[in-house]
Amino acid sequence: MIRMPKWIVPMLALALVVGLTGALLAAETAKGKIKSVNADKKEFVVTDKNDKDFTFHMDAAGKITLADKEVKLDELKKGDEVEIKYEKDGDKMIAKEIKVERK
Repeated sequence: MIRMPKWIVPMLALALVVGLTGALLAAETAKGKIKSVNADKKEFVVTDKNDKDFTFHMDAAGKITLADKEVKLDELKKGDEVEIKYEKDGDKMIAKEIKVERK
């Protein structure tokens, strides 16, 4: 039987926690209203509360939810309020998750 040092299990657990935390902290959040959607290019423009426009590109594995149902990018409408979790890739903002509220 191979004996492992007692400190190895806590160190592996710590490494796992640090790795998961880093991935979660890498995502940023933005809020605003949909200004336009170009589903063919998989991009959309959001206007924030300061009337500044931001262009986002939808991640291929990204998820969009409206009223607790998963929807597609082309179902978003101008004026929809959104909360976007995204990551930066150079100058691009890649949307990973979008929560939509329609009024």
